Parts: sequence; structure tokens; C-alpha cells
Amino acid sequence: MAAAEGYNRTLIFAIAVSAVAHLLALFGPAWEVPNEKASVLPPLDARLTPLPKPALKSPDDRRVILGDAPPPRPRPRPRKPAKPAEPETSSAPMAQLAPDGSTLGSAGEGLEQASPPAPVVEAESEAASGSGKGGTVGMPAKGAGPSLGELWAASGKIQYNVIRGEQNFIIGRTTHAWTHDQEHYSMETVIETSGLVGLIKPFRMVQRSEGRIGPGGLQPEKFTVERDGRMRERADFDWSSAKVVLVAGERRREFSIAEGDQDVLSLMHHLSLQPDGPLKAELLVVTGKSAVRSVIENLGIEEIEVPAGRVSAYHLGSTGHRGDLKIDIWLARDYANLPVRLKITDKSGEVLDQVATGVDLGKSAAAHQQ
Repeated sequence: MAAAEGYNRTLIFAIAVSAVAHLLALFGPAWEVPNEKASVLPPLDARLTPLPKPALKSPDDRRVILGDAPPPRPRPRPRKPAKPAEPETSSAPMAQLAPDGSTLGSAGEGLEQASPPAPVVEAESEAASGSGKGGTVGMPAKGAGPSLGELWAASGKIQYNVIRGEQNFIIGRTTHAWTHDQEHYSMETVIETSGLVGLIKPFRMVQRSEGRIGPGGLQPEKFTVERDGRMRERADFDWSSAKVVLVAGERRREFSIAEGDQDVLSLMHHLSLQPDGPLKAELLVVTGKSAVRSVIENLGIEEIEVPAGRVSAYHLGSTGHRGDLKIDIWLARDYANLPVRLKITDKSGEVLDQVATGVDLGKSAAAHQQ
């Protein structure tokens, strides 16, 4: 009975607390739910005003703009041309260009054209005197002055870098050497790849020329081309019949020749021996494979830079009769008119350039015999 009364009192107390809570919720102070008007914020008043203009300062002459560049180096003065040696003093050693000690670079293909035909002056109109096989040319009589053989260095050597394209990429080297005894000459050009390409695809070509020295220049008698140790082409000159016979493998051809025509090796020296410099001329240039009539023109004197040094040179331009090949040659005026640069451009625009790295000249033939 007592337990029932305690339970009833607890229940009544709970009901009373619940009733009070509900009354407070209904009639007591409460949070107001924000309506639409209450949620509107007061307007924001924002104005854009321009920034103040920066004050311009007067230019300062000492201000550095992209760094102060150092003053340009003065260009080196051209070398004074050496005084031409008198014929009587030809026993002194001829001038020598300082060879470049740098190693030749890598090599590539297409070196067959690395020894181009050089321009030549028309030979003097003197008729060839003398007789016998091979069209012997008579030498000038004594007292008429030194002959070409007496003025020409009895031996010498020129070394070139062979460069392909306009990016100065060295692909090989060329060595040209000659010797003579005032009456007969012999010369050789060796062209070979070098560097990495020389190891991957080695190439070696040897050109040789032999002939006589006449009053008007060189008169070739035999020209040969050897590639990779095998004889490939040859040209035999018969001046008595004014014919040259070209043999390349099984192919044999014959061309008419005239005084002044040359092979690609003798041509360079024939030109260098002309005392008054080269003039415009048209002549036949003989290689082992062909005989091409070329037009040669003197384009003037230029100062050029080659690995061997800075030189003053005759610039000669030569174009084949079909215009398929353009050849530019520079002959060093202070170094016996020897070729210090030979540049070949084919019809597609490919460039093969040979630049001298060193020239070594021996004594003149007259002094050599004294």
C-alpha cells in the first residue's frame, strides 16, 4: 500500500514538471525566427578611386639598363703584305702560315668532290715549241728572266679541314703536296674522313697529277684517282694530237683539249703561277670521270679568316657550263697565290668547304739547285 502511494507521488511530480515545461515553451520568452525583412543587410557603399600617379624621376645617366656591356674589342689590324721577293733572292725560304694545332673533327659522306677544279687563267698564246711525244713545251731562252719553274717552290704541302654545310661541321681532312725539278712536276692530294664518322664509314681518295712546266703554265700528262686502295679513274693527255682519254672502269671517252686546259690538281698551281693574277677565262677542267668546260671570273681581293690565319686573297668564282656546280676559290696573295679556301655549292644548295690549316713551302727550285 505504501509502495503504491510512493509510485503515485512520483508520477504526479513528473506530470507537473512536464506541464510547467510546456507552459514555458508556449507562453514564456522564446527566439524569434528571422523573417524576410530581418535577413536584409544594410547596403554596402563601396567606391573605386584611382591610385595616385607615380612621380616620374628624371633619367639618370648612370642607371644600368640590362647591364653595362664591355667596350667592343678592337679588330686586329690586317697583316702588312710581305714585300715580294726579288728573283735573285729566291733562295730564301718562302713564307709559311702558322698551322692550327686543333684536332680535326668527325667526318661524313660526299668527299668525292672535296678537291674541286680551281680556276685558271688563259694560257699565254705562245705556241708550244719543241718536239717529241707528249707535246713537249719549250722553255724560255736564257736571259729572258726566271722561268715559272724557277719561281715556283720546289716542294710544298697544304693541309685543309673539310667542312660540310653552313654549320662548320668538320668531316675530314685533305693534304695536298707537290714537287718539281723546273721541267717536270708531280703532285698528290689525299682526302679522307676523320673522327667518329671515319671509324663508322671510312673513306680515302688519292688524286695524282704528273706533267711538264711550260712558259705559259703547267701542262698535265697523266691524272689518276684512287679510292679505298683501288685505281678507279685515269686521264691521259696527248698534246701532240690535242686529245685527252678518260678511262673509268669499262667506260672510255675522248675529248679535245687546247693550251691552258688542266686537270683538277694541276689547275690550282697553274693559276697560282700567273704573275698578274687571274682574269676571266673559259677552259676545260678534266677529272677522272668527266671533262667540264667552266667559266672563271675574278671577283676581286678579299680579306678572309682561315684556321691558318688572316690573309688577303683573290676571290675566284667558277661555274660549270650547265650551272650544276658553283666553285669559289681564294688564293692567298702573300703566300705564292696558293689556294687557302675552296668552297663547292651544288645545285641543291649543299656546301662542301675546304679551309687551310697550314701551308709549308720549301725553297724555290732555282735556290734548291744551288
